[in-house]
Amino acid sequence: MNRRWISQVIVASSLASSPLLSQALTSNASLVTTPQPRAVIAGLAGNWRFDLYQLGHTSPVASGQRELRLLRDSTKLVWTESFDTKSDTGTGILGYDSAKRVYYVLGAYTHEPHPTVLIGRADESGRTILFDPAAGNLETPGVLIASEFRLVDIAHFEWVASDGRWRVVFTRIGGS
Repeated sequence: MNRRWISQVIVASSLASSPLLSQALTSNASLVTTPQPRAVIAGLAGNWRFDLYQLGHTSPVASGQRELRLLRDSTKLVWTESFDTKSDTGTGILGYDSAKRVYYVLGAYTHEPHPTVLIGRADESGRTILFDPAAGNLETPGVLIASEFRLVDIAHFEWVASDGRWRVVFTRIGGS
């Protein structure tokens, strides 16, 4: 019986050190833990409630709803949003460019004179995307700042200014 146990340990250790098994384990682990860009984009489609918090405030300074509609190619979401207490609206696109391996945001708000143009890359987890303002003449200091998109779970995500100035918390509405 002791010999049988030793044989099992030897077989198990040789399998564990096998390059094919290690690749399969690594490959499966990354598929489970790192969402693919198309899955991230598709998972955001639906209706969301948002609350905007500013630094120093414990209650939201603005709230509203955002609808994210998935386009046919499944790499872009078109969004529209409205605020509860003001007549401002926003619209834009959140997408993924597979050739450049970057996320992007193009947006416009009725209360802002400049468009929002952000380019971002996912971290190793694939659940946080670090955005920076796009370079060029569209960038306006103070309006566009570095930010992080954080996917919390299927019913929550947040967008946070890297300098901590603001945070927007999104909660999925119903089963949308």
